[in-house]
Amino acid sequence: MHTDPRWRIKFRQYWEVLKRRRRCIGILLFLNGGLWGIPALYMAIWTPPTPEVELPHINQLKQSKYDLYVANWGFHTAILIEQPEGWQLGPPNHPNARYVEYGWGDKHFFMLSDSSIPTTLAAGVIPTDSVVYLRGRDTLPTARNNYVRQLYHRQVTAQQLYDLIITLEQSFQRQSGERIAPYPRVPNFAGQFYPGREYYVIWSDCNAWTVRHLQGIEVAHSYLPVILAEQVGPSLRGFRLIQGKD
Repeated sequence: MHTDPRWRIKFRQYWEVLKRRRRCIGILLFLNGGLWGIPALYMAIWTPPTPEVELPHINQLKQSKYDLYVANWGFHTAILIEQPEGWQLGPPNHPNARYVEYGWGDKHFFMLSDSSIPTTLAAGVIPTDSVVYLRGRDTLPTARNNYVRQLYHRQVTAQQLYDLIITLEQSFQRQSGERIAPYPRVPNFAGQFYPGREYYVIWSDCNAWTVRHLQGIEVAHSYLPVILAEQVGPSLRGFRLIQGKD
């Protein structure tokens, strides 16, 4: 007497379960698609177009190599560049700083330090307004004085630095090529916050922003979506950890 193989019997059993529960599965798939698809569609439609950025000519970069840093502040990461001589990329209170720190994040969670449940949930699943944090520094942050958890360093070519600055500057909302004026100074922040151009959502957060900009000049890469600050360090290419521990 012929009998079906055991795997075929198991397959039929699983198939019967799926058919009985297909409505629940369909609802879950719909909700999952809505959770990711609707925000992505909204952002694609309503994010302002990438603006033109006017910078001094690349020939004004006199060095062949420039220092580039990535700081891990805990939940948040930021990019620090060595500012080219004579440029004024820093905020109004420190435009000529030796180093300029660029950070990005949710307006309420980052700038207003609002970690309430509604704000946290909104930042996780709903496209929310973003801000760019800009700080001028004459010295690098340290664990002792600035509580930085990790600081990575490498050098980049003048062309790489120039290309990176352009994309970082495109994170700002701009009018007539200029950054929109910063928000009023926020207590406990030495730098200044500016209106950001892109929307914030959990799968496109500050750490994904950091890796995305560095990936554009081929000094970072990740095969997985970057969400956590701890994912940024392993995504870097050619960097050396100069402060903190892996």
